[in-house]
Amino acid sequence: MNNYMSIDEKLVFSPRMERVYKDVLARLKENRDRESTETSPVGTDGKDPFVDVFEEMPEAPLVIAQAHAIVRSWMVTPFLIFRDESLVGITRPQYRNIEHFHWGIMTDGLRSHIDEKPEEEQKRRRALIKRMEPLDHSHISEKAIELLGEKKWAALRYEGMFDAGGYQGHTIANYVTLLTRGLDGMLAYIDECALKNDRDDETRNLYEACRIIVRGMSQWLEGYAAKAAELAAEEADEAQKRWYEEISANCAFVAHNKPETLYQAAQLMWTLCLWDWVDCVGRSDQYLLPFYERSVKEGDVVSAEDVITSLVFKIWENGVHNLTLGGVKPEDGSDATNELSYLFLQAIRTIHDTHPRMSVRVHDNTPKELLDLVVKMWQEGMSDPTVVGDNTVIPGLTAIGVPIEDARDYSELGCQEIEIPGKSNFGCEDGVFSLPKVLEYAMRDGYNTKYPDVQVGPSTGKFVDFETFEDFFKAFETQLEYFTEIFLKLCDAGQEIRMANYAKLVKTPFTTGCLEKGKHHDAGGPIYNYGCIETAGLAPTSDSLVAIKKLVFEEKKISKQTLMDALQANFEGYEKERQMLLNMAPKFGNDNDEADAMAVRVLDLYWSMIGRYKSIRGDVYTGACSLLQGGINFGCCAGALPDGRFAGEPFGNTMGPRPGADKNGISAMLNSVAKLPLHKGVGGTTLNVVLTTKLLSNPALRESISATMRSFLLNGGQMAQITTANLDDLLDAREHPERHGDLIVRIGGFSIQFVQLGSDAQKEIISRYQN
Repeated sequence: MNNYMSIDEKLVFSPRMERVYKDVLARLKENRDRESTETSPVGTDGKDPFVDVFEEMPEAPLVIAQAHAIVRSWMVTPFLIFRDESLVGITRPQYRNIEHFHWGIMTDGLRSHIDEKPEEEQKRRRALIKRMEPLDHSHISEKAIELLGEKKWAALRYEGMFDAGGYQGHTIANYVTLLTRGLDGMLAYIDECALKNDRDDETRNLYEACRIIVRGMSQWLEGYAAKAAELAAEEADEAQKRWYEEISANCAFVAHNKPETLYQAAQLMWTLCLWDWVDCVGRSDQYLLPFYERSVKEGDVVSAEDVITSLVFKIWENGVHNLTLGGVKPEDGSDATNELSYLFLQAIRTIHDTHPRMSVRVHDNTPKELLDLVVKMWQEGMSDPTVVGDNTVIPGLTAIGVPIEDARDYSELGCQEIEIPGKSNFGCEDGVFSLPKVLEYAMRDGYNTKYPDVQVGPSTGKFVDFETFEDFFKAFETQLEYFTEIFLKLCDAGQEIRMANYAKLVKTPFTTGCLEKGKHHDAGGPIYNYGCIETAGLAPTSDSLVAIKKLVFEEKKISKQTLMDALQANFEGYEKERQMLLNMAPKFGNDNDEADAMAVRVLDLYWSMIGRYKSIRGDVYTGACSLLQGGINFGCCAGALPDGRFAGEPFGNTMGPRPGADKNGISAMLNSVAKLPLHKGVGGTTLNVVLTTKLLSNPALRESISATMRSFLLNGGQMAQITTANLDDLLDAREHPERHGDLIVRIGGFSIQFVQLGSDAQKEIISRYQN
């Protein structure tokens, strides 16, 4: 393919890459396995490397033993090289006890059926668990009891108000540092920083753990070099023999040296990505560009196109969580789009799958050709790439103190969160907070429906006694402040768990700030340590408040007591009132000023409120909304609401309107969302946008959609993720899944084949089309 910008032709894989493509297809695992990185083609063979290391090192500090165990887990995983591939390295099998960046060491194997074991075995296991995992989830409950008391915590705990402590996982390692220094250079830099921060044994142990991990990566690459040399010696086919020799030389070189060619850079990049649990890889089209340009100009042992294709295959098969393209250059804000941006997109376009998950940054000077290619991929049935607006994100980051050069360098990660790559721990879901539950407490004087004898929230008055809407809104604000403070303290407790457990140990030496400060990743080591609060249920909350204001307080069409009775009865016997709430009060998502102003008021109130608090990592909390299936889960916990919603119905999983509430088309919905204070949600705020294949069916319509999406992102919108399908296809896929294996949809942060979703999620997707 000569022109990677073309929408009229697709990338055709080279014969070698076509064979690799077919091999990957044959062993490709389902979407959810790739999302959870359960992708290893090999089994554990009974190995338990973490337990082995901790038992061999009974006196070693946690951080030292953990570093050795991480290296052991990679070294006991077989060195497997697939025929024809250029880049090598497979994921580890799911060892029963293994570290993960969101938690530390996960001790599932030791905990399994522990109470059924003989007393001595129980004692042994519990001792190992305590060493491997100094703090567990009980730490959050203990903090909650300290704040609330046992009775209130029991009444609140399972009410669906919040999930504190969250995932706290995804971050992006500093691939620029790795590729600039190489592994031996990293070791030298660790030594340099250790001399400057020789404070105490804890700091010295951290630096030694970093050395162990970096040396382990070199050892692992040497192992692959030896395996490839062994295969070359046994190979009769001259072409295959030469390819094995390429792999051997490439791995041996980057085991110690900083890369010079694209092939070398991609192998070293993939090595860190693997060791980092195939997490997010950031702005790959930027940091790989110098290597790409050199290899195109001077040649390489593997062509530049084949190297990028190989990298995309690895990302595809192993469920890498995000890759960001386009945007602006950090130094001057000029357009950063380059040939690699298009090549990555073309490779993904040809694969046509839910991975690699990919995002494209859009700004005033984004080339038309880039957006044309993005829209063409949507028209062909893909939900990637997500598009993100620099004009909203960059000012939002500078407003919380990020220097402009770093703000311009932001990247997407995980399920569309945002951070500064290689320099941050934004928390990635410190917790999830449900706004509609606060509304319930405000209407019930601080009580919930399941525990009528326990006043969990403050006494702010009964709904029937409020004289004005503003009096009631003040009660809502008081309840919001109360529960937010508790929630954020529990989020900090979740961070204390990760801090004690050295959750992001592999990321630590590859994140700017950690080595320089002598602090690990979850102890405030990175330069930027903002918090990230996922926000559930904005639309049903604001729509409910509009309905209360309009129909109860202003027009008095529904009495306060009748509304309370209707909600208590889940509208049984109150269908007339429910229809009034649904149809006589405006809803967010229709470009209605009254409804949109309430959504702006609620969201600005909440995100300004959390912005007054600092995470114990050191920086303020920011808003976010990327709920995956959380909109369904939190909706299940909520009772009937004054917007006419029945108890248990989904909230919606993004910043958009409640499913089915937007009636005035895509432009009206985008206009509503663009009014929100999304610059305060720099944790990342996704928006589901439904573009039926009919809307994208010809060039003129695609031009219109491209212009619409560009306008949204340049004028207040932050992020849009696309689902392209027709209602008839979705309905048929529910009845005949065997016909629709390639029907891809979006779930609040990730793409998935529609037929792999559960019934509730399928219903929520279909509801987006039934306006």
